[in-house]
Amino acid sequence: MKTQRPAIEILEQAVNLLRAAPPQAIVIYLAGAIPFTLAALVFLNDMMLSPYAFDHLASASLGLAALYIWKNTLQAVFAARLYQTLSPDDTRPISFFRCLAVQATLQPASLAVPLPLPWLVAFFRNVALYAAIGDPRPARVARRQAVLWTRQTWAVLLIMTLAFLLLFANVMLAIMFLPQLARSFLGIEGDFARAGGGLLNTTTLAVALALTWLVIDPVLDAVFVLRCFYGESISTGEDLRAALSKASRRAVTIAALLLIFTVTPRPGLAQTAPAPSPGQVSTIDPAQLDRSIDEVIHRREFTWRAPRAGVEEPQGKWVGWIRGAWDMVQRAWRAVTSAIRRWLNPDRERETHSPDAPVSRRMLETLTGLIVALIVAAAIVFFLRRRSPAVKAVAVTAAAPAVNLADESLTADQLPESSWLSLAEEWLAKGDCRLALRALHLAGLKYLGERNLVSIRKWKTGLEYRREVERRARTHPEIAPVFSTNLALFERGWYGTRAVDREMVEAFAARLTEIRNHAG
Repeated sequence: MKTQRPAIEILEQAVNLLRAAPPQAIVIYLAGAIPFTLAALVFLNDMMLSPYAFDHLASASLGLAALYIWKNTLQAVFAARLYQTLSPDDTRPISFFRCLAVQATLQPASLAVPLPLPWLVAFFRNVALYAAIGDPRPARVARRQAVLWTRQTWAVLLIMTLAFLLLFANVMLAIMFLPQLARSFLGIEGDFARAGGGLLNTTTLAVALALTWLVIDPVLDAVFVLRCFYGESISTGEDLRAALSKASRRAVTIAALLLIFTVTPRPGLAQTAPAPSPGQVSTIDPAQLDRSIDEVIHRREFTWRAPRAGVEEPQGKWVGWIRGAWDMVQRAWRAVTSAIRRWLNPDRERETHSPDAPVSRRMLETLTGLIVALIVAAAIVFFLRRRSPAVKAVAVTAAAPAVNLADESLTADQLPESSWLSLAEEWLAKGDCRLALRALHLAGLKYLGERNLVSIRKWKTGLEYRREVERRARTHPEIAPVFSTNLALFERGWYGTRAVDREMVEAFAARLTEIRNHAG
């Protein structure tokens, strides 16, 4: 029957078809899509950034075109596998080389189409399917199926375009925020986390577009496979045959199960004693009855109901001594609480402890217990303080390890800030202003690192430290320009040919003090 299914229904069936497809079909699709996607990303990045891209433009374009044909061929085989999932009785073999020839001839023309018109999109996907399943006239059949149910094609493409945009936005957000989340929660700070807004470039956009297309494209293939299947079913009734075949297979399975359950021999019933005749009195053996009752009450489902057997209390000299000591402690406790209660309330007669005692008495007993606990705790603390006098802690100042300030692998986190300042004063007193400047630079980095304005790493350059300070010191914007000035002064003195004098070191130290004042 020629009925046009809603777009939402055909999309839902497409997703179910992908889920029901064999794993080999998904592997075939990825084997064609992933190499082409990676090659396209490398080609785009190379052509945009490499100054020598023109030298190998012809070979790179030829390789990308070959991978494009390879991708379309395996995509057509993937669509044929989906069609065989819909119609298992279709015995037409998949023709790989015929599909390769058709893809190499017709699919490049799809790149020249400026607009994704629905009948053109449907035609190029249909012709790949019919070439893969060995149809003798794939272009004619594909054209006939492409103009069928155009309104449904418009709706499907519109919904998939919206899904593509939403998925692309989610992929971009994941690429932008995952490095920052990894740095915040796991402490992982790599090149992506330090790039910040620099991640938003053409390479990132291309990667997000490629990942989104790898998700959307198989769904579109499944949609147009379903359209071809339903289009052919108008004249051939293939959908009815497929449904009938599926129903017959289910019926065969159910019949086999019923046959198994009915043919399997049942276990024989135990023979029972013959019923006594009307004039005969049945006799029961008391011993056999007792054994039967004992067997029943010892079953697992009844043992939990029985009361526990009485356990004999442990006996012995030590057990009796411990029990007597515990009774003595309880009697002493009752005597102390009774004495305190009589002392606090002498006019009230001695009352027996009962659940109906007034609230004031319970409060009095609680207060008595707290007083006794505080007295015992104070006695224990006093005893311990007398037994173990306090030992005065002697501060031990560890000597700072000797470091070579001329070593380029030296990092600021190897010594505390005070040690770097001491080394700067020491080398300044010796007259080596260059090493003093290096010590002051490391002291400044150590100070910023303790305040989480920089993360000290051996491989970081001065430019990376400057960008990190500009990014992190947003609450103290005065720090970044002062640090940049000090960094430029240090690099001119340490890496350049300019001689370092005492005036340069003092200026560096003054700006370091200014950074401390701004940081608070």
